[in-house]
Amino acid sequence: MNKHLACAAGLVAIVGFAPLSSATSLDSMKDKAGSLLSGQSDSSSGSLLSSLSSGSFDLGSMSNVAGVLGYCQEQGYSKSATQTVKEKLLGKLGGQQEASRDKSYQEGLSGILQGQEEGKSFNLGGIKDQVGEKVCGAIADKAMSSFLGG
Repeated sequence: MNKHLACAAGLVAIVGFAPLSSATSLDSMKDKAGSLLSGQSDSSSGSLLSSLSSGSFDLGSMSNVAGVLGYCQEQGYSKSATQTVKEKLLGKLGGQQEASRDKSYQEGLSGILQGQEEGKSFNLGGIKDQVGEKVCGAIADKAMSSFLGG
């Protein structure tokens, strides 16, 4: 009988604290999503998406951005938007073959987005699904205005 009473008390305690634990895990998930966006560790402040949107992150080179957009396509993010911008950037760079010789293009293809400032870059390797689509779309938009005058 005591076993049943102890089990019932434990079940009531678990059910009673479930909303609290789910709120905590939602906060934790939100924090993790922010750090994934930033491409940095959990302690990093800000996110790549907000940096791109606010204009505080200046894209490095055209070749790197073309590579990153290629990475975005390989991951299945925003295929049509990234394809158009990538093709225009590659055209300005002398084509795919010419760009493929560039180290920053190769880094972009591996998901590393370089900024203009020394040492400022983001690794897109940890982003997934809708977040990836938004980030890649924001990169394509920023590239249009930064490099293509649109």
